[in-house]
Amino acid sequence: MKQKIFLRLLMMIGTILPPSHQKPFGTVAKRIRAALARRISPHLGRNINIEKGAYVLADTELGDDSGIGVDCEICRGLRIGKRVMMGPECLFYSNAHRFDTDAKRFSGYTETRPIVIEDDVWIGRRAIIMGGVTIGKGAVIGAGAVVTKDVPPYSLAAGNPAVVKKYLLAEQNSL
Repeated sequence: MKQKIFLRLLMMIGTILPPSHQKPFGTVAKRIRAALARRISPHLGRNINIEKGAYVLADTELGDDSGIGVDCEICRGLRIGKRVMMGPECLFYSNAHRFDTDAKRFSGYTETRPIVIEDDVWIGRRAIIMGGVTIGKGAVIGAGAVVTKDVPPYSLAAGNPAVVKKYLLAEQNSL
């Protein structure tokens, strides 16, 4: 019950507070949103950033130094690793509508298929991540991508549906 109250508070107050980068009150807003989020989920790391209009659910896992972008829509079964950055308006869907083809009508929701975002991932603005997907360590997801399948570590995926455009591991080794 308390989690629901804090979720409502985070959704209301978190939308009014400025984004974390906005001076001079962004840092204070970031702290307030993080404090409210910690009352909702016990699985949040250190130095997290829940941006303006974003939220967490009771089972959301968020690693150290990671954030949920401005106006992102999350889902049940979302696990985000360490040092993950995402742009605004990203969407995460771990289940879908179930459709009864005989009756031709909506008949509930499918099972939750968890989403795993591993460490050091960058997710571009308005990316959509579907249920059951794992995005590997160090991967980059292009803006507007629709990710329906797993993305390998250290790769760049983009498009609708998202496909691997490039492998980044060779670039990482040369730095």
